[in-house]
Amino acid sequence: MKHGKISIVVPVYNVEDYLERCIESLLGQTYRNIEIILIDDGSGDASKEICDRYAAADNRVIALHKENGGVVSARRAGAGLATGDYVCSVDGDDWIEADRILRFAERAAETDADMVYMEGYYKDYTNRSVLVETCVEDGLYSGNEVMEQVFPMLIDTSSCFRRQIRAMQVCWGIRRGLFRSMWDQIDDRVSMGEDYAHIILCLMEAETVCLMRERGYHYVMRESSASHTLNRASLEGVKLWFRLVKEQMDAHGCRDEWNLHMVFLKMWYIMNCDYAVLLEKPRRFLYPYPQVKKGSRVAVYGAGTVGTLLVKALDETADYELACWADSYSRGRMPDGHMVQGMQELLEAEFDYVAIAVLDRDIVDEIERSLLECGIPVEKIATMDAGVISGEELPEGF
Repeated sequence: MKHGKISIVVPVYNVEDYLERCIESLLGQTYRNIEIILIDDGSGDASKEICDRYAAADNRVIALHKENGGVVSARRAGAGLATGDYVCSVDGDDWIEADRILRFAERAAETDADMVYMEGYYKDYTNRSVLVETCVEDGLYSGNEVMEQVFPMLIDTSSCFRRQIRAMQVCWGIRRGLFRSMWDQIDDRVSMGEDYAHIILCLMEAETVCLMRERGYHYVMRESSASHTLNRASLEGVKLWFRLVKEQMDAHGCRDEWNLHMVFLKMWYIMNCDYAVLLEKPRRFLYPYPQVKKGSRVAVYGAGTVGTLLVKALDETADYELACWADSYSRGRMPDGHMVQGMQELLEAEFDYVAIAVLDRDIVDEIERSLLECGIPVEKIATMDAGVISGEELPEGF
């Protein structure tokens, strides 16, 4: 296949402070045969004007303004406008390095794959940038290999949420027809896990999938991002997601082994949506930390969505005492009346256990090493237990 045109879909919602850097990084790509599709999803700030200004200045930029309908409707709208051979995704508050699309286009041309996965990205904090990557090797998979070898890499159920590959939309370049048709199948009301659902659906239809190492994406960690603050999605939205994915997996004759995979995914989204639901069932321990017995003084590490929801749930129960809430990167935040402390305050607190409230197992390992280096005994560090999750009776409706 010759090097083709690449469409870059950018959902935009109230990101005026970041959007110009994002668009400039796209216009600065060394691969020039691109179109940039900016989908303004009803922004209430200056994002609309920024989109229009760039669209007027460069004919490769398309700006579409729509009523706020969520990420699914925004990506679907972008898919409908795309004319490229492949579609890549970039979030409006993130940015990419100058050769990212070139490296993707070269690999797509070389393999003619339906989907190309780009492993590795940077988390950009205020004062530092952290590389996040796994040991995934370059490779081309075709036919049955896609479901037999690539699909299981989405989640390793031998531990809690250790991914070999990620279902983040921004990590994938997908053939336009496949990208568009799968977004058409996803309900706009799916407000959590939409990326995961889309990638799963695409994998079940893809004939060929290429895995490559490409670190040129910068994921900006900002307090006000929808991804980094308390998620307001409802359990009904999660149930919609589950039914969609389950129907497609059944239709494609997926093996029974995927049942455990789905348990982990359902628990992932429930923890991100309404953690308190999982603490309603009478237990002698803090789910899913079996060593944290009822009556313990608990320090929660992690100020993302899961940590915030866990702290909120602990506030509402008399079974445990919240001793401290800590996070090295979010120190000083005050969600729901709580101050997020730093490592020093954590070390000075009196607690029985530190519960690491983070789902990504690779990040959990980093946090655990950091806690050990600071002198916290290993027996006081609690991480989520895969056996507890895999044997869990799911909430009603799942």
